[in-house]
Amino acid sequence: MRTSKIQVGVAAALIAACGVFSFSSGRSAFAADRNACGCYATEGGSCYCDKKAKCGCPGECEPKGCEEKRQKEMDKEIHEETKRAQSAERSQQRTEKSTPAAATEKAPNSAKAMTPAQQRDLAKLLGLYLAQHPDQANKSLETLAHELAGPG
Repeated sequence: MRTSKIQVGVAAALIAACGVFSFSSGRSAFAADRNACGCYATEGGSCYCDKKAKCGCPGECEPKGCEEKRQKEMDKEIHEETKRAQSAERSQQRTEKSTPAAATEKAPNSAKAMTPAQQRDLAKLLGLYLAQHPDQANKSLETLAHELAGPG
C-alpha cells in the first residue's frame, strides 16, 4: 500500500507540474500577444486588459472608455480653436471700427495745414481768377486745381 500511495503522490505531483507548466506557458503566450496598451484580444473578439493598461492604441484592443476620452479631447480642442477664432475676429472688428477708412488713406502731399494768412490769400486769388474766367465758376476746386496744374 505504501507504494501505491507514493505512486499516486508522484502522479499527482506530475499532473500538477504539467498543469502549472501549461498554464504558465499559456500566460506567456498571452503576454506576447499584448499590445503597447497592455491589452490582448481573445479568439472570440473579447478584449482583456491589465490593471495598469493605458489608452493609446486606437483601432486595437484598449481599456474601456478610451474612445470616449479621445472624443472628449477632440471636442475640447475644437471648442478652444473656435473660441480663438471668434476672439481674433472680434479684435479685428474692433480695430476696423477704431480706424476709419479716411484715416487709413494717405493725404495728398500738398495737403499741408494752411495758416490763416495763406487761406485769405488763396480766397483772394480764387476770387480774382473767377472774375477773369466766369465760365469756370461751376467747376469743383479739385477739377480746377487739376486743370491749372497742367500735365504731369
